[in-house]
Amino acid sequence: MKLLPVILFGFAALAQWAAPCWQIWTYEQVLAKGTLIKLKCAAPDPYDLWRGRFLAVRPAQSQVTAPLGLSLERGQPFFATFTTGPDGLATLSGVSLTPPAGNDYIRLRAGSVYDQTVTIEWPFERFYLNEKLAPEADRWFAESIRTDGGIVAEVRVDNGRGVLADLSVEGRPIREILKQRLE
Repeated sequence: MKLLPVILFGFAALAQWAAPCWQIWTYEQVLAKGTLIKLKCAAPDPYDLWRGRFLAVRPAQSQVTAPLGLSLERGQPFFATFTTGPDGLATLSGVSLTPPAGNDYIRLRAGSVYDQTVTIEWPFERFYLNEKLAPEADRWFAESIRTDGGIVAEVRVDNGRGVLADLSVEGRPIREILKQRLE
């Protein structure tokens, strides 16, 4: 009978490792296999001391119009598809309550809803950086957000999951720009 607690402990320990490993694996699968979409970003929120060094990322498209007959409530998940414009930037084009055909869609959550206008709650909001690069990144982000091109969030989407892969300005990744600025 003394073997049962050891077996239960073994299963509990295995479960504690399996859950985060599964999340990491699914995140990496989206980065590896997901379709790249580029979203123009709006001004960031101020720096938050409690969450560590990161850049607050807010896609510029914060609202979408739901089609007539589709009733969304605050906090309700929905699925959105994208259309890529001639500038290479994606915008939300379709909204539904069921996953659309194909893999190039993202699962979002409805914020406030007024008539058919839905405020979007994106599944990503922070871009984490190395502690040494973060202060320069804050300055770069503040300068770049006001340029004509603005900051572009590069997001990988696959089967409803969206993962923030990188930030760029005029096609140049943030890490490359920061390394150049710090030299």
